[in-house]
This record gives sequence, C-alpha cells and structure tokens, in this order.
Amino acid sequence: MADNDNTIHEHPVILGAVAAPPEDVLKRPIEAILFAAEGPLDLTEIRACLGEVARDDVRGTLKALGREYADRSFFLFESGGRYQMRTRPEYADVVSRQFSTKPRNLSKAAIETLALIAYKQPCTRAEINAARGTDSSSIVGALKEKDLILVSGQRKEVGSPLEFRTTQKFLEVFGLAGLKDLPSLRSLQMNPENSKQVAAALAELDGTAEPEELPSASELSFPEDPIPSIST
Repeated sequence: MADNDNTIHEHPVILGAVAAPPEDVLKRPIEAILFAAEGPLDLTEIRACLGEVARDDVRGTLKALGREYADRSFFLFESGGRYQMRTRPEYADVVSRQFSTKPRNLSKAAIETLALIAYKQPCTRAEINAARGTDSSSIVGALKEKDLILVSGQRKEVGSPLEFRTTQKFLEVFGLAGLKDLPSLRSLQMNPENSKQVAAALAELDGTAEPEELPSASELSFPEDPIPSIST
C-alpha cells in the first residue's frame, strides 16, 4: 500500500493489526481483561496482556471506557493507578443475594482503630492504645492480616516502635482514589456515641485539649451506602 495513502491512521497500536484509532482497537480487549481480573490492575499489568501498546493509548482507552460506563449498572473504579470494574453501590443489595455466605463487617473497635491510623498516619501502637484507652494489639494484628494497614517504618525514639499506615487495599475497599478523599469526621457513618469516641481519640493523638464539637444525631450527615464489608 502506498506510503502517502491518507486513509490509514498514523499510529497503529497493536503490531500486525489493521491501523485504527487506539480506542477502537483496545476498548474490548481491555474490557475483557478487567472483567476477568480477580482484583484491580495497573497500567503495566494491563499492557502485559496486550503486547506492544503505548501507555498513553491504554490510559486514554480507560478514560473512554469510564465515560462509556456512565449509564451502566457498573463503573470503572480507579485508585492509586489501579483499575477495576465495580457494581454501582445502589445495586449492592441485589448483587449480595447471589452469595451464600455473608461477609463479616469490621467491628466498631476495628473501625475506630482504622480511622485513627487513616487520619493520623503514621501511628505507633502505643499512640493508638493511648488514644483508645485500651490495648489494641489484637485489632492492629487483624487489620494487618486483612491487608488494610502495614508497617511503614520505625519511630526514632526509645524502643524504636513500629509505625503503621493504611494500604492500597484500604483505599480500594473503601472506594477512595487517595487519602485526600477521606471523608471529614462529621460525615463518618457511625452513631453519635462512636463519633465522639473517634473524635476524642483523634484529639488525643493531636495533643489538643478538647476534641471538635460534634453535631447531634439529627444533624449528622449519613451516606446512603453501608460501611464496606471485608470478606474473610
């Protein structure tokens, strides 16, 4: 075919394939990869399934798929550069009926501990214990086993205590693109008593004299979706 044939697109995206706009060539293969994946995938993992494909072409196709799913029962979720197809929250009750066993929710104590780490990371176990007023070693261990937190380093002080941070899985489980998307304390889905406990614990970690004044139960803004369940 002549080199000056203007009907051919300039940049074919798959070697050996008929030249076409990247989105036209990549949409369905990427969709199939994400659909079959057991968990979120990053650009490198997606490209490994496709072959000789430019990162920008994959990234552009993912954005196009996100727009395409705008009116579907599922959407393309992105967190920390990892992508996953997810059912929209409003269909959670319907989808959950297909499972014979119900996943176990995080306990109130686990949520409180996880909130402390998420909002004030990095935290040591001693800081968490002091803020909660009780030993949290077993809860910290359980959160580590669920891959919601990890050891991020050691504090340069007497005893060199370990420091804990939240993980990428934490973001994915709670539907957050990044830590900047953490909800404010006022919008956390918990009853006023639990909210006061977390507020007091956060204030303790901050070293402030008094925690933030919390609204009454009627003033609290509760999201419609329940706190995510963690499968065991």
